[in-house]
Amino acid sequence: MRNPAEEADALVLRRAALPAYKSRVPAPSMPRTGFPQCSVLFAHGEVGGLDLSLPLERLFDDLPNVAFFIKDRAGRYVAVNRTLAERCAFTDKTALLGKRPSDFYAAALAARYERQDRVILETGRPLMDSLELHLYPNRQRGWCLTNKYPARDTKSGEILGIIGISRDVETSPRGIEARGFGELAAALEQAQREIADPPGIEELSAVCGLTPHHFSKLVQRVFHLTPRKLIMKIRIDEALHLLSATSRSLSDIAYATGFCDQSAFTRHFRQMTGLPPGVFRSQIAGVHSSPLTNRE
Repeated sequence: MRNPAEEADALVLRRAALPAYKSRVPAPSMPRTGFPQCSVLFAHGEVGGLDLSLPLERLFDDLPNVAFFIKDRAGRYVAVNRTLAERCAFTDKTALLGKRPSDFYAAALAARYERQDRVILETGRPLMDSLELHLYPNRQRGWCLTNKYPARDTKSGEILGIIGISRDVETSPRGIEARGFGELAAALEQAQREIADPPGIEELSAVCGLTPHHFSKLVQRVFHLTPRKLIMKIRIDEALHLLSATSRSLSDIAYATGFCDQSAFTRHFRQMTGLPPGVFRSQIAGVHSSPLTNRE
């Protein structure tokens, strides 16, 4: 029997896969600008031999750790859930409708989101499990895994927009222990203690009393990340703290987080966050003071 966290993950994945079925979404050529906070967006189609009408919007409103959105071909939000609105410091989710990422987010972050969207619209290929940084209005940081899928017209097959979710990634030792994985929490704490000289997968596996293979499977099951990506996330998270809370130079921060030089640090930081570290440091005050955060 799956635990509640696994059930929630499975529910998200089943619903996120709806565009593969015969489903309908609001016509993106007519952005909705005033739909109420109730179940107004439905997916219709045949699932398992049943002709169903599913309350898609209400379903995602009920998931507190998952942000949900639909955009039209012009990149405008035509539907969002309450979680996305709340993470962006809005009490009314209609404030996001008809807007593009560039209307709210830092320029480099908005450009990254819009590049992702263009690739999906042009190729029809979904974006799967993209690890991304997000910032909250209270100046806290977090990470999410973002999936985006093309939304197609049921008759022509034309891609009319994009549907996506961003699911929170829990990496705190307290959160892991609450899910019953004490050994993994110990390995995570060691990785955090040794950021300047990051431990390898074999070393962390030994802390858990597992083989590297079984350690990797456990990390994938809990975080939906590979061990290498999880360790890199821990290092970049520390770099984000040092960039925002100290005046240390980029080269000092690079060495403090286990990179051989500033160039390697910049390259990995940009891959993980979409921003060079210097740009992040200069923009963070403006991002935090804006009405929205960089959360898709």
